Amino acid sequence: MNKMKIAMLTVVSVMGVYGMRAGLPLSDEYARAKAEEVKGKLSLEQKVSLLGGCATMYLKAIPEAGIYREWAMSDCSHTMKPEHGRADWPYVQGVDDRSTALAPLSALGCTWNRGLATLHGHVMGEQMRALNKDQMLGPGVNINRTPLCGRNWEYMSEDPYLVAQMVVPLIQAVQSHGIAATVKHFAVNNQELARNSVDTLVDERTLHEIYFPAFRAAIREAGSLCLMTAYNKFNGVHCSENAYLQRGILRDRWGFMGQIVTDWGGQHSTVPAALNGGNLEMDRGKGIRYFTDYYGTGKFPLLEAVKNGDVPEATVDEMVLHLLYAMAKTGFFEKAQDKGERLTERHQQAARTIGEEAIVLLKNEKGVLPLDKASVRTVAVVGLAADLKQAHLGCSCESHPLYEITPLAGLREYLGDGVKVDIYPLGASERNADVAKVSKEQLELMRIAGGSFTDFGEGQKRLVVPADAVEKACRAADVVIVFTGTTMGYGRAHETEGGDRPDMSLPPGHDEEIAKILSWNLPKLVVVNRSGAFSELPWADQCATLVHMPYLGQEAGRPRARTLFGDVNPSGKLTATWPRRLADTAVSQMGTYNGRKVIYNERFYVGYRWFDEKGIAPLFPFGYGLSYTTFAYGKAEAAAADGGWTVTVPVTNTGKVAGKEVVQLYVEPVEHKVERVKKELKGFVKLALEPGQTRTASLAVTPRAFAYYDVLTHRWRTLAGAYRLRVGGSSADLPAEVTVSVDRDIQFDE
Repeated sequence: MNKMKIAMLTVVSVMGVYGMRAGLPLSDEYARAKAEEVKGKLSLEQKVSLLGGCATMYLKAIPEAGIYREWAMSDCSHTMKPEHGRADWPYVQGVDDRSTALAPLSALGCTWNRGLATLHGHVMGEQMRALNKDQMLGPGVNINRTPLCGRNWEYMSEDPYLVAQMVVPLIQAVQSHGIAATVKHFAVNNQELARNSVDTLVDERTLHEIYFPAFRAAIREAGSLCLMTAYNKFNGVHCSENAYLQRGILRDRWGFMGQIVTDWGGQHSTVPAALNGGNLEMDRGKGIRYFTDYYGTGKFPLLEAVKNGDVPEATVDEMVLHLLYAMAKTGFFEKAQDKGERLTERHQQAARTIGEEAIVLLKNEKGVLPLDKASVRTVAVVGLAADLKQAHLGCSCESHPLYEITPLAGLREYLGDGVKVDIYPLGASERNADVAKVSKEQLELMRIAGGSFTDFGEGQKRLVVPADAVEKACRAADVVIVFTGTTMGYGRAHETEGGDRPDMSLPPGHDEEIAKILSWNLPKLVVVNRSGAFSELPWADQCATLVHMPYLGQEAGRPRARTLFGDVNPSGKLTATWPRRLADTAVSQMGTYNGRKVIYNERFYVGYRWFDEKGIAPLFPFGYGLSYTTFAYGKAEAAAADGGWTVTVPVTNTGKVAGKEVVQLYVEPVEHKVERVKKELKGFVKLALEPGQTRTASLAVTPRAFAYYDVLTHRWRTLAGAYRLRVGGSSADLPAEVTVSVDRDIQFDE
């Protein structure tokens, strides 16, 4: 059997062991009744005590009311962080809290595969249950507004439709195991710079068209039981006490019944937070102080506010009911959750499967890829980051896996003992390495590469590798793999919670060194970029073979090796536009990025919408990604169906190997009675095709897909007229199209 066909069947075999657990989450009727029942057993003091954590990740137990144990939370949506101390952030040592680190959401998004989103959710639900957790603090669905945002690696895309389509099956799968998902961070948290104080000003139409759709889908379609507010201010008011967001949108507009929780330390008041829709205050344990009595002083600030007449007791009842409703939906009160599992081969295989579909082939101009395993005896890996473990970094999503396979380790494992795989430094900063900052294994490898110690006195030693040693190794190797990209960590120039990158640069010296290596015209040269966000690549036009590898969790090295050597045909697609330079982006050109007051004056021209409107050519367009095979699109047709249309397009694999193509549908208004973007993603499907096979992609489109948000009526509206439906393999390659017409204006209630 074709080895690529075997790889394509892997996801089916992995998915086959999962199924939605019958009856979870439990019905709304049950949850409302149970919440009322439990509330009736609570005193006012007990109600208030539930509205703030009793520890960093826990809500208190009240056994006499049926809350038989503490409600336990866990951060992140692709792994589980180590156990925090009850009073503060430091992790508890000696606790068995290991879990599988899946690929982060930025990588999951690159798969464009709803089935893998379901698989991802099941793994998270199972391992959270196995560790007796109740609430997953994720998924994050914030939009990639700027490539500088330090948490882009945790988010899925610049496009609201793609995020919504991927987050719904993920949440449904998580919650089928009796775990409450927490969609975050609401709202317009699109930078980490000054995130606790920055004020974001966004117009109503932009909010509803770009920044709200994924949240709305998570709540109304997936039934997310919890939502986390953002740190920032929105139109002058912190999100955790913003009545427009919490009451106007979440409760009144979307009918959200579940728990609203602050981000940790994101609450700033008692009375305004309670009156304006606040629900649950969380922080590192000793930071919880606005609602409850963490310090045991006997004074509950929210209780005092009720006694003083500043907050009605009915408001406290409402807050508690939302909290208890979310708990009841998971089966918590009936002890109905399953036991789960963790650290299993099934979970590890799921991590590999997701990683294999997340890798994006950007360039393969000389057909260097896939590499031929039989002809390779020596490999020169250039770039010490190829042996850097990243799964435990990033602050917000640090993991504690059993192991992590680095790209270098994955390559060695795949090729076996008969192939010599050596690693060499990339650039002067890596050649002249501070011994204290380099692993023992890397030091040994660099000695082999010709390095020697230089003593700078006072115990400061560096391992210096001559520049010509790298060139000699590259020219002698059968294959050269240059490894660059960003790193997760803390502080500037890293991808991390709590800070943005200062620019889009690669690490110092990488650009110059890669350009030099490209000038050697090596016959088998592959450049791999590993990152969550994008960097400027000034040498990209001279690079014939380029691969984008998102962060892939603990299994990172295995999918990469299997993809480079053709066991897996890459099928990932970019989830954001890759600009040539930061200066081309909307946020940069509009000058709206700062740490004080940010006006989103690019409005709904975000990502590819901006590049289309301004006619700016990106380095790589949204939705782009190559394969080891090729695909041809036939004629698009649209047939009326269920008040909308079914668009069909035949797609043929015109190459010699099996592959997968993400068929994308974009809507383009033919007439412009109101301001509209040139096109918007409104459908996609991933097809697996054997060589020479033709399959028909079928995409459903409703009149709602043509709607814009009307700020006069505060409703979505589709105007009568013609709409062009364009289909293809990326936002810049849409060869098939068909036009349909709407015969009357349509207004949607929500």
